[in-house]
Amino acid sequence: MTEILDTTREAVRRRLAISDAARATFAIPDDWRAGMARVVEWSDVDAFAHANHTSFLLWFEAARNLYLEAVGIPRHAVDKPGPVMMNLTTRYLKPLAYHDPVFVTARVKSMRRTSFVMEYAAWGTDGCACTCEALLVLMVNATGEKVAIADDVRTTIRALDAPLEQ
Repeated sequence: MTEILDTTREAVRRRLAISDAARATFAIPDDWRAGMARVVEWSDVDAFAHANHTSFLLWFEAARNLYLEAVGIPRHAVDKPGPVMMNLTTRYLKPLAYHDPVFVTARVKSMRRTSFVMEYAAWGTDGCACTCEALLVLMVNATGEKVAIADDVRTTIRALDAPLEQ
């Protein structure tokens, strides 16, 4: 339990590491390096008895927040740089039902000076159930000022995902 409460970058990175067992269970390709396991909760399911589209977006948000903490972007605060979503595209491939196991992955696909594109996927035991791509801009919410991605953050992202740099 204390591991979950440990918010140091190293502890968060360990929690996001994808085990060989998870890769085998969910058929996750090797080019995904960060993710988290969960199950479809009752609150995730809609009247059609499958995970609602908004649930996937909340899972991706949770994975994104952990990923960003792991690479050195601090927890969100109005007066500090944080990601602001500018664009989101989602593709739903297979339904997931109540209590299905799910593994949610996240990675940085590309980076510019102040922005980056993240990709996400939700994997069920029969493969990928949903993919998503989001354009995020690093900015100070209180002022709207765009902020360059710090060099140490870039270095960590490069080591984890080798994103395209524009």
